[in-house]
Amino acid sequence: MMHMPAAWCTAIATLVVFVQVSDGANILAIFPFHARSHTFVGTPLFLELAKRGHNVTMISHHPQKEKIPNYTDIVLKASILDIINNNGKPNNLFDQRDNNVVGIAFRMWNLNTMSCDAMLQEEQIRKLIHSTDIHFDLVVMEGFFNECFLGFVHKFKAPLIHFSTFGGTPWMGDWVGNPNPYAYVPDPFLAYSTKMNFWERTVNTIVGTGWRLGRMFYYVPGQDKVMRKHFGHIEGLPSLSDIEYSTSLIFLNHHFSISYTRPLMPNIVQVGGLHVKPPKELPQDLKKYLDEATDGVIYFSMGSNLRSSQMPDYKRDAFLKVFSELKQRVLWKWETDNLPGKSSNVKISQWFPQSDILAHPNVRMFMTHGGLLSTQEALNRGVPLLGIPVFGDQTLNMASAAAAGYGLMLQFENITTESVRWAVREVLNNNRYRDNAQRLSRIYRDQPLTPMEQAVFWTEYVIRHKGARHMRSAALDLAWYQYFLLDVLAFLALVVTSVFVLLFVIAKQLCCRKKTDNLNKKRD
Repeated sequence: MMHMPAAWCTAIATLVVFVQVSDGANILAIFPFHARSHTFVGTPLFLELAKRGHNVTMISHHPQKEKIPNYTDIVLKASILDIINNNGKPNNLFDQRDNNVVGIAFRMWNLNTMSCDAMLQEEQIRKLIHSTDIHFDLVVMEGFFNECFLGFVHKFKAPLIHFSTFGGTPWMGDWVGNPNPYAYVPDPFLAYSTKMNFWERTVNTIVGTGWRLGRMFYYVPGQDKVMRKHFGHIEGLPSLSDIEYSTSLIFLNHHFSISYTRPLMPNIVQVGGLHVKPPKELPQDLKKYLDEATDGVIYFSMGSNLRSSQMPDYKRDAFLKVFSELKQRVLWKWETDNLPGKSSNVKISQWFPQSDILAHPNVRMFMTHGGLLSTQEALNRGVPLLGIPVFGDQTLNMASAAAAGYGLMLQFENITTESVRWAVREVLNNNRYRDNAQRLSRIYRDQPLTPMEQAVFWTEYVIRHKGARHMRSAALDLAWYQYFLLDVLAFLALVVTSVFVLLFVIAKQLCCRKKTDNLNKKRD
């Protein structure tokens, strides 16, 4: 084989890169919710798309720390936390727990509508809204109470991909005409499994229907008003609902092997665990700490939003008491420099490389708030869970883990020394939790394409096919009474009723004629 001169190799490589970049699409990614975990799900996809030559503009609260080619950050400043603090409420999420679904709904709707309005008023966002020399080929937006940003879809006349950072809600399926059977698909804010009894199915139906109706008649009009306030100058701006129902594709941070199965249209793609990367080498001191833990290690973290240091003292002391009795070592993500009462087998830090730690063979258990990203990382590594859910979908995630046998749930309000001691020993000493975690880990990782490969393919698919309208469900063209076949049922009921009425009339006529004949015979 002839050897190509180095200069030619360099020229061809440069040409390939140039062609790749020049053919790249302009992608606007919108992840305006303040929580780092939400941005953390989508960011790996957009970085990968940038590496593949696409030009990505990311709107979020969490920019990249280093400059990345083809990747531009627009950093948001306003958030829900600002509104909460302005209302005089402490920024302690342990104090803001609410088990009332109605209260949760109205709180999220009101706060997110106010924060959405505030974010659209920021200078960089207003420049983008009023820009005349910028075009995007695709808008990818997180579907989490930030619908006022949908005005960008109309402005740029671009296809829309919705990205759900969790398993999704009933109304997300409505955007693409996907069914959501209340009989076995639990609401994400209820701690139900797919096997619900009569009363749970009743509550699930009421809550799911309530979400839809409340959103339709209360929340969406408020978001639509905010959208029109900022995008109203754009000619032909449709209603917010019309833009939602133009969704080309939905990504779900979900996978049937680690959660539950349900019917999905072809334009709803599961990419659960997209953020999980192959484990990296641990820092030397941390690696030494785990390597020397001959009796194993417990990793304890309440996630990026909840702060362990803000939990009530008596609950903190319950954990410390139990940890002091263990022969295992404990890594605890603790957000201050000091932990009063810390025993010698407990190591604290304000940050740990969680995913890499969970990959270490000496990790025996993960104590977690039950956030979806954390549970996905643990199951990917085959580590059993002791979950302490606080809000959101955390209870549902832990209920799912408990039902599948790889986790145990401890209610936050029930934390005592005795309950923590029992729960920790149960997960440590009962091998079924670890066996189930490792079995499900093998099932989850047995996929033809990785979540990242799936996400990249379908993103580029929508770009290539200009919105991929061939995947659009015909259900979107039906009125609600047509979708539920109420017109057909009414027609069939009318036909059946008419038949019975006709038979009744005929029978009555025959009966009357028979009586008349009998009377005539008697007279004769």
